[in-house]
Amino acid sequence: MTVTAFDFGPAEVYIIRYPGVLPDPGVLEALAALVADSTVRLLDILVVSRAVDGAVSVLEIDDLPTDGALGEVTLDARGLAGNDDVDSIADGLTPGMSAAIAVMELLWAKNLAERFSESGGELLETVRVPAPELNELAAAAHIK
Repeated sequence: MTVTAFDFGPAEVYIIRYPGVLPDPGVLEALAALVADSTVRLLDILVVSRAVDGAVSVLEIDDLPTDGALGEVTLDARGLAGNDDVDSIADGLTPGMSAAIAVMELLWAKNLAERFSESGGELLETVRVPAPELNELAAAAHIK
């Protein structure tokens, strides 16, 4: 039996390292806009920080003082970013640095995946080219 309606679509995990404890408010506002536009569904988000003294802390969405930048966000799969992820990321953080772990379901891709499945199509592979790499490739090929 082929499943054609999915509870979850493809998801991506973004791990972003930055100085300080909280991401820039502009980043949180951009994420909130994607959620509001139903482009993505935020499944889970955590912030892992290493203090100047080396202590590690983890903040969940309920603990993030975002000043409303994220709006009202409900996590639909809290816990996907697990302790192993946190430990691995914390090991790579230098004092004074943090990393946000955001798990996002790509709603546009979920719709496309359902259409592929309904038509009998089979996804063989997907490849993500990060924006900095794509821009470097385009520049090297003189594409604007």
